[in-house]
Amino acid sequence: MAFDNLLNKVKAGTKQAADTMGKAAKVTKLKMDLMTLSGERNRHLATIGSVVHSLYIEKHSLDSNELIGRLRSEFDQIERIDARVKEIETEIAELHALTATVTEVKEVKPDEKKS
Repeated sequence: MAFDNLLNKVKAGTKQAADTMGKAAKVTKLKMDLMTLSGERNRHLATIGSVVHSLYIEKHSLDSNELIGRLRSEFDQIERIDARVKEIETEIAELHALTATVTEVKEVKPDEKKS
């Protein structure tokens, strides 16, 4: 009976460790996704800056309607990225919360006797 109890505890501990590692791998992947999105967002911002600069050099003034027309797709992409970043950050927070609520495995000392 004691061996079955020990075996069950080992199985539970192994499953818990595997679950924790799976969650850590998922968080790592999500953080890499955030880095990719950050780079994509920076490229869109650089494009915006380049277009604004080119228009200014070309006309020595800036027309907001023309800017908005030429840059609408860049703004839309940045909004899409920002929304996805929020989703990923929420998912990471949820995974951290799940990891924090994992039950502890009690260590049984060899000199403790069962009652």
